[in-house]
Amino acid sequence: IESVASSYEVGDIILTDGSKVSVANVETYTIDKNNKPIGVVAMITDVYGVPTPKVIGLQKSASSLEWAAEDTTGEKTEFTYIICKPSQTGEGAALTATFTGDTEGSDNWEYICSIDPEGTQDAATNYPIFNFANTYGKTAGLTGTDYKNGWYVPSIAELCEVYKNKEVIQTSLTKAKGFTLGTIDYWSSSQYASGYAYAYDVGFYTGNVHYYLKEGKRYVFVLQALNAEQFN
Repeated sequence: IESVASSYEVGDIILTDGSKVSVANVETYTIDKNNKPIGVVAMITDVYGVPTPKVIGLQKSASSLEWAAEDTTGEKTEFTYIICKPSQTGEGAALTATFTGDTEGSDNWEYICSIDPEGTQDAATNYPIFNFANTYGKTAGLTGTDYKNGWYVPSIAELCEVYKNKEVIQTSLTKAKGFTLGTIDYWSSSQYASGYAYAYDVGFYTGNVHYYLKEGKRYVFVLQALNAEQFN
C-alpha cells in the first residue's frame, strides 16, 4: 500500500484512508475490513493529457435507468453546455473516437440544475441516472469525508476512456468486490449533439458509441475526481 500522494496507474485500488493498492500488487490483495476499497483508478489524464485521476465507484445501478423521464423538462431540453460530440459513432468507436465540446462530466449535473431548477429538485423522478450519482455515497455506505460526495455520471469522452481500460479496471474491480462491467450499455451525462431528446451511451460489448432517447433505460456507473491536493 502506497501513499495517495504518489503517482497513479489505471487499475490502482483506492482505499478508505486515502492510500492505494498498486495495480502491480492487485493479484495478491485481500480486503481489510478496517480499510475497505472505495473505487478503482479508471483514468489518469483527461482527453487533453492533463493529469486528472478519476476513480470508478464499486457499484453500478441495480437496474437500468432513464436519463430523464418522459415529458419532463429534462427530456425536452437541449442542454447546450454539456454537448460532447464524438468524431465517430458505431461499433468500435469507443476505442478510436476523439471529442469536441464538453468532455468533463463532473459539473454536468450542476449545469442541468441551473437550467431546470424546479425539475432537479426531484431528481429521483425526473433525472434517475443523476439521482443515482447524487446518492451514490450513501447507497455504497461510504462515510469518509473525502469520498462520500462528489460522484458523477461520466461524459461520453470519459465513458469511452473507461471502455479502453476495461480489462485492467475489471481485474481490480473484481479483487475489490466491485461490479462487473460486462457487455451492457451505459449512459453518459453528455447531451447528444443533434437532438434535444437524446443523450450518448456506450455498449460495452463492441464499444458501440450510440445515442439513445433520454426516456429510454441504460445502466450507469459513477466517477469521482481525486482531490488535486492528493496527487503531484
